Formats: sequence, C-alpha cells, structure tokens
Amino acid sequence: MDLSEQKLDWTALQPHLAQLPVETQKVSFLDLQWRACSAIAQFLKNSHRSLLVLKADDQSEYASEVENWVKLQQAPLQVSGVQYVVEQGDSFSFAQIHIEPAQSVQDNFAAKKTVATALYFDQSSLFGSIRIHPMSHDIQLNAGLVHQLNNGVLILSVNQLLTHFDCWERLKHVLVTKQFDWYSAHPFKALPCEIPSYPLNVKVLLLGNREELATLNELVPDLYHLADYSEIESYIAVGKEPQQQAWQQYVQSFAWQHQFPHLTQDGLDKLYQWLVRESESRVLINSSPLILTQILSGVSLLSNNKDEISAVDVEQYFQQKLVQQGFLREQAYADIFYHQVYIETDHEAVGQINGLSVVEFTGMPMSFGEPSRISCIVQFGDGEIVDIERKSELAGNVHGKGMMIAQNCLANILDLPSQLPFSASLVFEQSYGEIDGDSASLAAFLVLASALSDLPVPQSIAVTGSIDQFGLVHSIGGVNDKIEGFFAICQSRGLTGKQGVIIPQSCLYQLSLTDDVVTAVKNNQFFIWTVNDVFEACEILFDRPLVVDEQTDKAEKVTIAQLIAKRIEQYAEQHHYIPFWLKWFAKK
Repeated sequence: MDLSEQKLDWTALQPHLAQLPVETQKVSFLDLQWRACSAIAQFLKNSHRSLLVLKADDQSEYASEVENWVKLQQAPLQVSGVQYVVEQGDSFSFAQIHIEPAQSVQDNFAAKKTVATALYFDQSSLFGSIRIHPMSHDIQLNAGLVHQLNNGVLILSVNQLLTHFDCWERLKHVLVTKQFDWYSAHPFKALPCEIPSYPLNVKVLLLGNREELATLNELVPDLYHLADYSEIESYIAVGKEPQQQAWQQYVQSFAWQHQFPHLTQDGLDKLYQWLVRESESRVLINSSPLILTQILSGVSLLSNNKDEISAVDVEQYFQQKLVQQGFLREQAYADIFYHQVYIETDHEAVGQINGLSVVEFTGMPMSFGEPSRISCIVQFGDGEIVDIERKSELAGNVHGKGMMIAQNCLANILDLPSQLPFSASLVFEQSYGEIDGDSASLAAFLVLASALSDLPVPQSIAVTGSIDQFGLVHSIGGVNDKIEGFFAICQSRGLTGKQGVIIPQSCLYQLSLTDDVVTAVKNNQFFIWTVNDVFEACEILFDRPLVVDEQTDKAEKVTIAQLIAKRIEQYAEQHHYIPFWLKWFAKK
C-alpha cells in the first residue's frame, strides 16, 4: 500500500473560493432562499390556502427579511373591510352596533397594512378588544392585527403562539371560515351587545425553529392539512461556482446596505474559510444576517483601513475572538503542559493511544479540541471486554455502541470465535466527566490490536474516526477542533516532524484549518493522514498490515493478525500445561 496517498498535502487543508468576477448586482438574503421564495410566492397567489409554516432558526432577523420580500410582491394598499358604527346606549336602551363598508384607510376596522410582523402578541393585540368605559359604559371596539391586515399577510412567531396557545383555535377559525366573529374575553360574561361579524381574509406565515414546529405539530396533529410548509435555510450551498458567486454578491450587498467597508477578494476567501468551520462542510455556509452583522461590525472596529476589509482583518477578528473566549481552553491545555493530565506526544507504548475529542462547556459558546489518552490492558480469559467508562456510568449510549462495534469488528476481521479467548479493559484515562459519541471507536480498535499483538503505538500520532463492523472508517464531527487541539500540544512542546493525526477520508471536505497548522504541514513538521478503513490505519500506525493481502496471499512483514494468533496459541499451550507442583499435589 502506498501510504503517501494517505498523507494530505498542505493545499488540501483550507478551502478557497473560486476566483469569480463579483457583479455589482445587489443580492438580498431571500434571493439565496429559492425554496422559501417559491413557497411564499405560490402561497400568496393561492386564494384557497391561508397558512404557511416556515422553518426559521433566527426569527427576529428572518422575519424582517420575509416582511420586506412579501411587501414587494403585494399590490398597493387598497381600501377594504368595514367600519363599525356604535350607537351608545343610555339608561333606557342597549347600545347598538352595525357595520358599513370602509370609506378610507383611516376607518376604524379597515385594512391598514399589506404585511406586518408580530413576534410578540396576545389575544387582544391579535383579535382586537372590546372596552367599556367604567362610568359612562360607552363601548369602544379596537382593531387587532387580523383586522388591520385584512387582505394582507400577517407574520407570527410559533414560539409566541405556543406561549398563547389559546389563540390557535380562534386563529384557525378565522383562516378556515374567512370570517371574524366577536367573543367575550371573559368565559362567564356575555358581550355587552350584539356585534356583527364580517368577512375577513388574512394570510398567516408562521416562523419557528424545528423544535418549536415539532411541538406545535404534536399539539395540532392536522397542522399540515391546513398549512403549506417550507424552510428558510440557515446554511446555503456554495459547492458550485454560481452559488459561490451569489454568496459573494450577497456579502458585498449586505456590507453596502449596513454601511460596512467593502470586502476584498482575499477578505471574502478568509471569511468563507472561517464560516465553513461552523457548518463543518465546505459546501455549506451560514448566511444568517445576524451572524454577518456580528462579524462585519467586529472586523470593522479592528481594521485600520476604513475603506475595505482584507484577509488580515478577518483573521485578526477571529483570532481575537478565540483569545476572548479561550480561558477554559487555555486552562485545559495548561493541565497537559504541566503534566496534571498525562498526554505523551513522543516515544512508543503498547496498549496506549491518543484519541481526539471535542470539549464543550454549558453556557460557553466556544468548543475546542483536546487529546485523550486511551489505554487497554489484555489478560487472556473468558472473552469479556470491559469498557470502564460505560461500567462506571460515565459514558453515553453512543459511546458504548462505538466500543462494542470496535470489539466485534476486530473479532470479525481476525476470524476469532464468538467468545473471544481474552479479556480486556478499555478506559479514557483521567476522564472525570461524562463522554459520548462514537468517534473514538477507531482508536479503541487500534489500541485493542496493540495490546493483543504487543505492538507499540507511536504516541506522536493521534487518531479519530468511527468504524462499522466491517472495518470501514466513517466521518466524525469537530475534526478541525480535534486536529488543532493536538497540534497545539505538539507545538507547545516542540514540533519534531513525526507528529500528526489520522482522520477519516470522508472528513476531507470538513477541513478548514488555521494558518499555523497549514504552515506546519507545508514544512513537514506535522502530518495529517486520511484513511478509509482500519487496514490503512494499521499500516500507518504499526508499519505493517493487519491481515495477509488476499490478492497476493502474502505480506512483507508478519501481520498483526498473525502476531495476535501466535499469542493466543501460546496461551492455549500454557492453558493445557499442568505445573509440576500441581501434579505432585495430585499424587498426594
């Protein structure tokens, strides 16, 4: 096997935008949301549908964008609806109310807007209210949002609708019947007089994140019989050149609209590199207006050039943000530097390997990578493999699943009996909190193979990846943080030119590493290998094959499987051997 193919070149460690001419055409946020725009346009034209549900993660920002877009699609405001004429009662008669066609927009219940947003509302603000003067008992009718938007579009928050769920049935009634009826706000008090109903045609857009929509759907099982559905995507595709060009036009238009400096081409490229880290995909990028405002405002404050934003400015902003939020990361790394947490980055050891994990603290926006020492002790026995993290209830179900897959994968590849002829214990050393995830299953497989074969593992190489029962290595999350976490430890101790990490091949399109890591790889001071299966990982780590090549039926070196088989055979011979003192004791 040619291992040079598994070693990544430094040019593969950071993504770059295609060098495309950016036109001066202005592109808005919703211009990138073709699914949502298509759904809204059809919804506005369809007179038989009154409710559209849009998945939207950032409601406050997205609502204003949707409102502006809908406003452009709507016809100019026309006089419609009614006005309520109230004839106040006196000591001898009840008040009487009747309706007349509205003559102007100023009439009390005439349509006053074509589109409006209400992220916070209650019964009275949504459906209007009836007020009675405490002294004169005069009646006053106040229009609600549904009245003001007769023949228009009302944008509501699902979260607020869940908070005031008593509004739902009445809103549903208005949308289905296309008529507004007055009801008393108090369950035990009737209306002060008869108030006529009137035709009301309003379209409603509901904005909510996925969890809120799931809750609403549980409460309203027939929701999507009444409503259409689409999504405002927080992440947009930038895998193709036209998509990249549209995103660049959007960023430049956004900067112009909010009076931020123009971005240079290398500035856009650096912004792209940092944003894809968050999405963990080179073909997806966060397009949230809130995120862009946060970044561009921060970059503008740090930049010395008030006319344009360069790559240096963008890099400076993100580095400053890492320092600002990096206290806990620095403390975690300090524990390793001062040997409070033992992590070896040199020499070799049997049954010990450096895994890679991502550390997240509740209430802290930043996550970071950190190496974890995984050890394995093997004793030939009844086949039990103890996952100490799981046994001590410090690991989640996904972690336990990953460890069991690693064990079964090794037994399958080595063609061992169902009950393995050895016992082993696996543990994350100096781990004091709960861990979860299956990204350590490749490391568990390799450390188990090391302990069984008595082959040392280079401590200068860290490993991450999940595996299946057939030995294929699958993608994991947080790969950039994991690589940079191990690199930070190695860099602090001094790069030796032997250090590096093994990651899944499928993580290649997640990579967007910092300039320090790229420079080290370029200078052959640090290495990143990608693997598709455990066979490639074993060749890199142990410098020998796991099993005999089926095509050539031979191997240049003794395989790991042969070494394990030899140790099992030696154990079997010892197991049937009876010591002389036991024979002597038996004669007695």
